[in-house]
Amino acid sequence: MTTIQQAGQLSGRAGSGRRIAIVALTCATAVWGWSYLATVWVLPEMGTASLVAVRFVLAGLIMVALRPRAVFSLGRRHTLAGLGLALFLGLGTLLQVEGQNYIPASQSGFLVSLFVVLTPLAGRVLFRTKVTKGVWGGVLAATAGLAVISFNGVSLSLGSWLTLAAALSYSIQVTLLSEYSSPDKVYGLAALQILGTGVIASFWAVPAGIDLPDTSAGWGWLVYSTLLATLGMYAVQTWAQSRVSAAGAAVVLACEPLFVAVFSLLVGASLSNRTIIGGVLILLAMYLVIAADRQAPPPLADPLALPDPRAAPGHEAPDAPAPHGPGAPRTAAGTD
Repeated sequence: MTTIQQAGQLSGRAGSGRRIAIVALTCATAVWGWSYLATVWVLPEMGTASLVAVRFVLAGLIMVALRPRAVFSLGRRHTLAGLGLALFLGLGTLLQVEGQNYIPASQSGFLVSLFVVLTPLAGRVLFRTKVTKGVWGGVLAATAGLAVISFNGVSLSLGSWLTLAAALSYSIQVTLLSEYSSPDKVYGLAALQILGTGVIASFWAVPAGIDLPDTSAGWGWLVYSTLLATLGMYAVQTWAQSRVSAAGAAVVLACEPLFVAVFSLLVGASLSNRTIIGGVLILLAMYLVIAADRQAPPPLADPLALPDPRAAPGHEAPDAPAPHGPGAPRTAAGTD
């Protein structure tokens, strides 16, 4: 087989891996869309702080108990990355919930959705990651779709600034996940991120006391939120973002409000014209990302990858694999 044929084969496998990852990430947003309804049903029994803390702490502890070696063998670089992911995911959650105390849910939903635009900007600032015109088109189309679905006017207030800060925090989390997730670190990185987020949420929940469900239905929704929506789907997101760029992942994650609207039909709601138009724009955004999310040069900086003085020249330290951008070339083992 010639070098050109080998390169074409690897490129095809990489493209197939990205498509599978996009499908997996879409499925995760569907599960989170349904979990939004579950959250609405269980909140009267638990409260937001308790629900976030309990589901993330339990999911993280279960993951550590099942495969402790995968967590404790992460190494310095990925441990720091996991803690950073937990910090920004937990901070985003707390800021969003706090902001909802001051602004309507529709306004909060729109402002949080701006993480789709902020994600490629965060990648550019933190890692100097380039984004193709096609992916930018998907980002803008997804943002337009979310605006059509949820925008009802925005007034700048404390709640607005808190929610914008949440959107920025989410965008950094998505960016870090695409930069540091790798196929051999998925489980440990996901477990550390989930458990760390639960610990952060516990500082918010414990002073007021941890509430638990009062009914069997409430416990059922808590189990669903813990095992599937948290443990399962954050692991799926971590795996998918080892193959999909941060900007592309942000566009796919924008599908969650669309799934919320669709699943709401099952409980008697109806789809408005705005939801239908916004949904079409989001689907267009996904098409643009799938069509344009190609291999990109590796980032020019990796703040967590420090040179190992013990490593021989030209030889990488075991815990410091070469930094990879969201779409940087990978070995054959990491492309399918």
